[in-house]
Amino acid sequence: MLIRVFVLFIFFLFQLALRDSFVLWGITPNFLIIGLALTVKKNNLLDGVLIGAGCGLFYDFISYSTFGSGILTLTFAGFLTVFLTKHIFTENKFSKVLIVFLVALLHGAITLFIINYFYARINIAVEIIRLALPVSIYSALLYSLLLLGSYFSDGKFWKKLGLYGA
Repeated sequence: MLIRVFVLFIFFLFQLALRDSFVLWGITPNFLIIGLALTVKKNNLLDGVLIGAGCGLFYDFISYSTFGSGILTLTFAGFLTVFLTKHIFTENKFSKVLIVFLVALLHGAITLFIINYFYARINIAVEIIRLALPVSIYSALLYSLLLLGSYFSDGKFWKKLGLYGA
């Protein structure tokens, strides 16, 4: 569990410090969703909720957004990651990429609903297409590159960390 938290912390640092290095046409990936998809286990819903809530709480302390929005959206993202892995999708590489795409898309949609409710009225459908959809596609592409790297390295590195096939 400690290694999983350390790996998630590395992705958290990517989200905060290196996010600007990965800008592609003004779009940045969501490293927290990628970290959640790598670290949560398939059969433990509580694990996904607790890791998502801890990540969201830590993100709320650091970020400039409304306190509580990060913990709400990332707790839901952690739950949804485990739920989709356990109940809907099979355990293969494509389904994990699809889970990252769907969770990042729903995370962006919930964040846009929070912005619409607390900050300013926005057209949510247009903003989902303009903001959340490209971020979720980019996050899924980066996650697929991670999986491709683990495939070429035969997965031994990920198995030693306990992250491969989780």
